[in-house]
Amino acid sequence: MKTNNCHRDNVAVIRRMNIEIKRNDKLAIYLQIYKQIKEQILNGGLKSGDKLLSYREIAKQFDVSIITVTKAYELLSDERLITSSQKGCFVSENASAIAIDYNMQLTEDNLKEAIKSAKTVGVSLDELHTLLNELWRE
Repeated sequence: MKTNNCHRDNVAVIRRMNIEIKRNDKLAIYLQIYKQIKEQILNGGLKSGDKLLSYREIAKQFDVSIITVTKAYELLSDERLITSSQKGCFVSENASAIAIDYNMQLTEDNLKEAIKSAKTVGVSLDELHTLLNELWRE
């Protein structure tokens, strides 16, 4: 397993990372960290080029092992959401494109579910189109 070492760079701006660890959660702590950072990247809270907290900073802040943080960062790296260098860990340059693809897929899935529901109750395509246009303008 490849390790991405992140070192503190006092010059770089570190965007605030909102992470909440729930110790009584059934979800492993490394997965909680991974999911929350991923969500922030996909929702635009963390943007391409943003510097992430180092492994040690997160481990110290949440009183968890560096191995726990390493697992979370490796998952993010495997998904090409973050990259690392000697200057630290950063949100990858292609994260914006990944976020757009993710959000487009999510929108498509939601629309498919809405169409299925509309068909079930007998809404016509014209009625659905009209409703969509009205909702779009809101």
